[in-house]
Amino acid sequence: MKSENKNLIGLERVKKWLYAKDLAQRSSGCVLCGSCYGHGPANPMEDTPGPKEKCPPYEFYRFQRHTPKSRWLMSQRVFHGLDPITPELKEVIYACTNCLMCQELCGVRDDGYGPWDITVAMREEITEKEGPIDAHRPIYHGLQQHDNPWAIAESERGAWAKGLGLKHLTDASASTLLFAGCSADQASGQSGAIALAKLMQRAAEDFVILGKQEKCCGLYAFDLGFRREYERLSKINLATINNAGIKRVVVACGSCQRIWREYAKTPGVKFEVMHGVEYVERLIAAGRLKFIKPVNKKVTYHDSCHLGRGCGVYDAPRRILRAIPRLQLVEMERNQRWAWCCGGGGGVPEADPELAHWCATDRLREAGASGAELVLTSSALCQRSFADLEEPALPLQDLLEFVCQAL
Repeated sequence: MKSENKNLIGLERVKKWLYAKDLAQRSSGCVLCGSCYGHGPANPMEDTPGPKEKCPPYEFYRFQRHTPKSRWLMSQRVFHGLDPITPELKEVIYACTNCLMCQELCGVRDDGYGPWDITVAMREEITEKEGPIDAHRPIYHGLQQHDNPWAIAESERGAWAKGLGLKHLTDASASTLLFAGCSADQASGQSGAIALAKLMQRAAEDFVILGKQEKCCGLYAFDLGFRREYERLSKINLATINNAGIKRVVVACGSCQRIWREYAKTPGVKFEVMHGVEYVERLIAAGRLKFIKPVNKKVTYHDSCHLGRGCGVYDAPRRILRAIPRLQLVEMERNQRWAWCCGGGGGVPEADPELAHWCATDRLREAGASGAELVLTSSALCQRSFADLEEPALPLQDLLEFVCQAL
């Protein structure tokens, strides 16, 4: 189904979920059960019961219209020409943090498109008909004009790698590429990319980076509905990898990892994609990396939505932390597939900053309740979301930066 609609944009791309003629087609779409926001019947997808709170915008606003189910109903009415695109509809559609919880829960998602796909398709529809919303125009123009959401000029890209002595793809070749991500050129995202590079050097890995030539993976383009920009960026990135003969891409940011896994589904693609925590876990298992310095600290790990629910990476970061002498790992009440969203995805910090702030505050409150002294994560977007709080409940750090002190 998805491969057939690859070149379609907007609601037409998810037509199967919106246009139901008979029972067979209806069974492939939303059945209005309410499981997507934690208020439905027992769901076979929910084999391990989780907390009642599942949808950030619904829990913040407490209105039915902010549920994934209602976003589907709104999209269906727009698709059939029953309702126009209104400011009120946009308010709901762009309040989704893209946490993927509804996708995790939807019992019919494997028969068609899940509720999160519908939200993204509705954003594509809005962008095609009216352009980006005002809050996202700077991101859109940054992607169009500079190939990154922060509108950083090419001459300034890759500054995170200064002084590390890394090889650039334009001057050298290797089978492994370290993809830093756009956030590595911001203060909140540098630490993860730098730490990953140092760990790869420590393991004597032969790798290259793109530096100034690195383009956005397309995360924001994908999630905010800039479908044409996403397709353009994905083609550029895939061509770069294929032309250079790259066999493995190691990604520094959890959100970038989700998009690179989308790339890996493209027919003919033959390279391996892994996040830095997966790479480091592999080094530990192979005996190429050992932690010898004890770290007397109690930490908790925040599963980012994109690396966790988006990619299913839950065990690797925990195995890394358990390999560090004297380190105590404590879990938050909501962890792994049930981890609460930081509010940093889906363009919500720009479109609905109050919701983003509430999500991040609630997550760090939960981290504090765990008894931890420090919060670790593996996503630059989560780092930014927590760092934006004026008074975070706990200090936070990128996991890979943290583990470097135990080498």
